[in-house]
Amino acid sequence: MKLRAALAPQVVPDSGSNLAPLASPPRVSSDEDLSSKESEQGKPLQSSEDLAVAAQLRDLIELKLQRYVPRQQDRVGVEAFYRKRDFAPIWIGAGKPLPRAQQAADILRGASADGLDPNDYPTPRFADADPTRLAAEELTLTSSIAHFVRHASTGRVAFTRVSGSIYFDLKSPNLEQALERIANTEDLAATLDSFHPQQPGYTALKAELASARRSLDTEAGFASTSAQRTDARTGDGGAQKAKAGRIDTIIANMERLRWLPRDFGVTYVMVNIPDYTLKVFNLGKTVWSTRIVVGKPGKYATPLLAETMKYITFNPTWNVPPSIIRNEYLPALERDPGALARIGLKVGRNEDGSIRIYQPPGERNALGRIRFNFPNRFLVYQHDTPNKNLFEKTARAYSHGCMRVENPDQYAEVLLSLSQPEDGYHRRIRSLYGGDERSINLNNPIPVFITYQTAFVDNAGQLQIRPDIYSLDQDITSLLHGDHEVAEIPIHRDYGSNSKPVMAHISSRRRNDFAERRYDWESGGEQSYFQRRQSYYGQVDRYRFW
Repeated sequence: MKLRAALAPQVVPDSGSNLAPLASPPRVSSDEDLSSKESEQGKPLQSSEDLAVAAQLRDLIELKLQRYVPRQQDRVGVEAFYRKRDFAPIWIGAGKPLPRAQQAADILRGASADGLDPNDYPTPRFADADPTRLAAEELTLTSSIAHFVRHASTGRVAFTRVSGSIYFDLKSPNLEQALERIANTEDLAATLDSFHPQQPGYTALKAELASARRSLDTEAGFASTSAQRTDARTGDGGAQKAKAGRIDTIIANMERLRWLPRDFGVTYVMVNIPDYTLKVFNLGKTVWSTRIVVGKPGKYATPLLAETMKYITFNPTWNVPPSIIRNEYLPALERDPGALARIGLKVGRNEDGSIRIYQPPGERNALGRIRFNFPNRFLVYQHDTPNKNLFEKTARAYSHGCMRVENPDQYAEVLLSLSQPEDGYHRRIRSLYGGDERSINLNNPIPVFITYQTAFVDNAGQLQIRPDIYSLDQDITSLLHGDHEVAEIPIHRDYGSNSKPVMAHISSRRRNDFAERRYDWESGGEQSYFQRRQSYYGQVDRYRFW
């Protein structure tokens, strides 16, 4: 019986190393041999034509793999995958492309539906029956699939190229395992789609991208017809440019969603920086939300990250971050030893001799009565604030990077009721105000995602667009329109540079004078001294709250 190459490969675990020495070329067996017995190691059965292609695949992988798979990490996975299956092809059978090859090519050509670029994934024609040519085209398609899997999973742009205020613990899929899934699946489209984000927000943006493109195509067609009738060259260009810009915005947001973990968990906190909102989700639904103040554009931008809320601090001490000490408070202190005392700050030394500037707990503490802690490399957190008037503003980018929460007591109640309702803390938050600093650990830590969504679909199904306050859309779009190979290569970022201790010298006279000064909040409060004077101290006062 003639064995057809459409037999689905059956891969079983191989006890040997993935990087074992190359075996000698497999013996070309007759169809009768193949039908009478299976491979002793349970590897895919191959027709004589497939064995000829496998021999060529082995040679190409051994000698010329870099030509077909440019990326080193991909080469490791591709080689391990084909070695494990004795170099049996997955796109070719009986000397011809299998139907799955055409299906894969169609999916890659349609990658623009997910905001990807089909030009990144070349597809072969499989027009030649020569085994050497077929083996080369097998590797070409596998390389494109590997490229697609990585882009769908972690994005086309390395976040380090966008900003130093972004960090996610991104892990590309194990390519060997991904190729095994693809080789063994009965539903190739669903398997490849599974590498994209599966959250409803991503799916909704994908639908909006398709709608925006249809609208642009309609506008372009109308403009072309109108221009032919009137010989006009102005009038519709602005509308088309705006719609093209909206498409870029949607794609940039889809790209950022690829940086987030695939599984948000049952309960989590989601911050949307350009929307100035914080929401708590449980079982897929928003259970609470509030307005927030975020970091100023530039060096004080609130960072994008994914961390875990571990504890809540009541009556917190504000330990001024080293970056603020270095850049703002030390210069003011050297000019006027009493400058910081007037806003309730004290100065001292840490055990390592570095400078410590802090504000003790109190009603007028810059952090208010509560701090929400999710330890991270940027040293940011969420907190209360005595400066409530900013929440009435539409645009609320005023902080040094931390997030000020409008209703922190309600926030604490919600978090504690979800984490440990049996403790009853959520019914007596305000009773914890006053006195010394104390922390409550969350028995069930809650994931925190700080995101930047300038395009999202609301609960009513309407696309919402927010200003690109940190220019991240612009930066991502520029990278996507530039050299794609460069865009996905990460660059080094020194994330800890702003947290290094400040080892500056302060004279004992000035240090003592500063520490002994007292500030009477009732006599002037937040509006005293610096805000009433136009001087170089104004910078310190204006940004004194983290």
